[in-house]
Amino acid sequence: MGLRVKVLATLVLVMFATLTTRLWFLQVLAAEQFKREAKDNAVRLIEVPAPRGVINDVNGEPLVDNRASVVITINRQALGDQTERVLFDLSQLLDVPADELGSRLDDPRYYVFSPIPVAIDVPKRVAYYIKEHWIDFPGVDVLQVPVRRYPSGSVGAHVLGYLGQVSKDKLKDPGFADYEPGDLVGVSGVESYYERDLAGTQGLVKYRVNSAGRNLGRIGEEQPPVAGNDVTLTIDARTQELTEGSLKAGIEHARTLVESESGYLKANAGAAVVLDPQTGAIEAMASFPSFDPSVFTRSISENEFKRRFGWARGRPLLNRAIQGQYPPGSTYKPFVAASALQREIVTTGHYYPCPGTWTAPFDESDPDAMQYVFNNWTAADLGSMTIATALAKSCDTIFYPMGYRYWDLFYVNDDELANDVVSHEPMQRDLGAFGFGSQTRVDLSFEQDGRVPDAEWKKTIHDLYPESFPEGEWFPGDFILMTIGQGDTLVTPLQLATAFGALENDGKICVPHVLDRVVAPDETVVREYQQNCRRVRIDERHLRYVRDALTGTVTGGGTAGAAFAGFPFDAVWVAGKTGTAEVDPKQDYSWFAAMTAGGGQEHVVVVLVEQGGHGATTAAPIARHIIEGIYGLEFSQFTDIEGTD
Repeated sequence: MGLRVKVLATLVLVMFATLTTRLWFLQVLAAEQFKREAKDNAVRLIEVPAPRGVINDVNGEPLVDNRASVVITINRQALGDQTERVLFDLSQLLDVPADELGSRLDDPRYYVFSPIPVAIDVPKRVAYYIKEHWIDFPGVDVLQVPVRRYPSGSVGAHVLGYLGQVSKDKLKDPGFADYEPGDLVGVSGVESYYERDLAGTQGLVKYRVNSAGRNLGRIGEEQPPVAGNDVTLTIDARTQELTEGSLKAGIEHARTLVESESGYLKANAGAAVVLDPQTGAIEAMASFPSFDPSVFTRSISENEFKRRFGWARGRPLLNRAIQGQYPPGSTYKPFVAASALQREIVTTGHYYPCPGTWTAPFDESDPDAMQYVFNNWTAADLGSMTIATALAKSCDTIFYPMGYRYWDLFYVNDDELANDVVSHEPMQRDLGAFGFGSQTRVDLSFEQDGRVPDAEWKKTIHDLYPESFPEGEWFPGDFILMTIGQGDTLVTPLQLATAFGALENDGKICVPHVLDRVVAPDETVVREYQQNCRRVRIDERHLRYVRDALTGTVTGGGTAGAAFAGFPFDAVWVAGKTGTAEVDPKQDYSWFAAMTAGGGQEHVVVVLVEQGGHGATTAAPIARHIIEGIYGLEFSQFTDIEGTD
């Protein structure tokens, strides 16, 4: 036993001696050699961008796809104290001023540690030079990446949207848990709303690099990127281009017109929507001024962003079709009339006077009682007429008494019933049934609610902003002004188009949408849009009466008769409503909403022009031009139209 213990002890001592000798060799004799090898064996993981899915129009024509581009990026942290020299050298190669490169480098949308793209579509000779002289360009990298391409230019820019760096708020969202700072995501439009469909899965490549970052070769297997799904829209590229062109041409013509003492019309902005009333499919959506989404394929400085997209340029990134909130003017009257017919405030067989002014009822026994006089859009006495004619001629003084009757019949001033006041506001409920005052739930980001004011809203807004809204009590005048789409009423152009779709469709109102289907890279259909429609609780007889009445707007003595003079109504049925909204201290806003049918097609066309004057002057001719293009009719010319509501 003693011998065995001695042998074991000897073996242990030998092993420890051997281990100690080996450690001494590695740490002392071979230290420098292994330091050099460690420097040469660092591994860098490079993410390979995945091509985003293609966005197609309803006919399969690509509106947004991808192309390969050589991009130069700069990492600000890696520049150190060589920023000025590197920017100067790059400016000589790229023929771009160094201060412009510096401005792009200071883009606040990027984190300090994120590579910032400062130039795209770089010539190959420049890319090769930078790669060969990499030691002279610290922090500079040359990449070949897929970038967005727009085959039709800026057509549909507001619907399509654009890309930008993922925000800090989104990075906190669990839905973006797999995103990292610096990743590009959709910022607006379809690019934003369908981000999860369009974004592919990034690939991964491993490289061995030395301490200076020089590539020593690829190691391991490459994980290839997976392209995103393609998205097909309901947008028709031809109709979209027609709508944008008509809106722009009509606005430019309006600026040559003079209306009363306000001088030339400013016509500074506008929007137009073309909608399929049967399905809610949006066939075109235009907003003016527009923008070029390809600008966002590279970094831009804060000053350039303000110069291109600020107030001075009319805020072109704003999609006025869903984000603009405006008083609807007389385009609201068809829905007020439908509600009044439903509530038996008016009837279809009665004739109502249409004087130049209307005085609200007051206590004649009280000498101090104030008299409130409301003007028609024309000072002329148009005589007595039915509700149908009142819609065609847009008689304000027939609608004012409707508003007062809502007050007189339904509104309660008794303090004991104050908490139940909502049940006494049937006009608001009927207007809400058409979709006013709430989002349409269109599949686009940043849609606004609009507003159907009521007693609760007025009290709340007064409590919040007493100086801007000095009156917190609901008055008869609030109902009266609402009947002609004024007061505190606000709508978006898309809300109005959706409501007119219900009017054309016998009360069937559909959620508007731009998605048709999503298709995987292997052409498998991932999903298709499912229609979402409901019924408006207004008697179909009343809806048909109002719809038929609006054919008189575009013919004979209707307010848009001059704008549609010579139109081939035997080929295409058209009904519509003009609107002239007062927005003090600005010039009037011009509206026109049309319903059409012909050749098996049905469409709703809504046009708004800010500071465009009367509805018949600017918006109606634009709508006519769009309708002519949709149905393949001969185009009419924009001419001077007498100002009618």
